[in-house]
Amino acid sequence: MKTWALLLGGPLVWTVHFFGLYAVAEIAPRVGLVAALTVACLAADLWLLLRVRALPETDAFAAWRRSVAIGGVALSLLAVGWQALPALAA
Repeated sequence: MKTWALLLGGPLVWTVHFFGLYAVAEIAPRVGLVAALTVACLAADLWLLLRVRALPETDAFAAWRRSVAIGGVALSLLAVGWQALPALAA
């Protein structure tokens, strides 16, 4: 994976979820669509997390890149869950 894809993977998944929720709310507010989008984004985040954790730390830059990518994916997991919570709780 390229460095930018690693560093921006988590925030990109979060962005897709964010705008997807707004699109669902504007077009047809349905809990099933929100749940499907949330599950897909959580699965993408978990896949990214497993992929990033498997990267070797060959030098200082690789270790920094890995730690920043893990932080971004962790933040994305938290944000996706938090954004979906009101719609799924209703």
